[in-house]
Amino acid sequence: MTPVVDKCTQNCEFCWRITPADVGVSWNQVDVTESDVIPVDQLMDEVLMANLRSLGGYNPETGASVQERMYKEARNPRHVAISLAGEPTLHPLISDLIDEIHHRGMTSFLVTNGTRPDVLQTMSLPTQLYLTLAAPDEPTYKTLCRPELRDGWDRILTSQELLGSLKTRTVNRLTMVANRNMHDARKYSKLIEMGEPDFVEVKGYMYLGSSRARLDQTNAPPHREIRAFSEKLATLTGYHLLDEQIESRVVLLSRSKQIKKL
Repeated sequence: MTPVVDKCTQNCEFCWRITPADVGVSWNQVDVTESDVIPVDQLMDEVLMANLRSLGGYNPETGASVQERMYKEARNPRHVAISLAGEPTLHPLISDLIDEIHHRGMTSFLVTNGTRPDVLQTMSLPTQLYLTLAAPDEPTYKTLCRPELRDGWDRILTSQELLGSLKTRTVNRLTMVANRNMHDARKYSKLIEMGEPDFVEVKGYMYLGSSRARLDQTNAPPHREIRAFSEKLATLTGYHLLDEQIESRVVLLSRSKQIKKL
């Protein structure tokens, strides 16, 4: 789910959401007040109801070829991914939302682009925190991510330095776009070493949504290139290559050889 679908501090070329430049309509992308949002308990009620609605066609009692056990499990989610689109740390009640999720007995993870280090330092921590690294250096960042904030890169560096001090499970997600940011593994490794995340997720850009008007299919790297780049990072950082998902073009690196299951 995402609490701020139309708000973000960046306009990344690889993002599947619509940005103002895509449609020629401008709107304030970075300011959200409490009057703009609904109470977090109501938001979570709506999220869970949307989940139930999405499962309507999978009820085995209506003839769907689905195991009853799996259907019932899907109706009672135990995890909330605060991700999807937009920058969730722009939500003025993000701590309350995370607290509400945990109060309901569910785990959480939050994906951030790292441009709000002040929020990361003070907010309630999710079960797992993803911080995206979409560039090895500032010139690449400005070209690919097209930030709304002049000091976006400096903010990301501050967030990355902060990452190692946060008392939760942490991940750097590297969104790899061929011919755009898939270079200089050494610089990426320096950034990773700065934050010392528990995991590094190297994921290939997918040719989806509105990004198709900004990029083309050649920018979606094949899995073999994701694997090769991940192996370079593992060598440079000392992280262990533990898993991969070929269909999703993603490789998982870990600081430890043994993953502690939540």
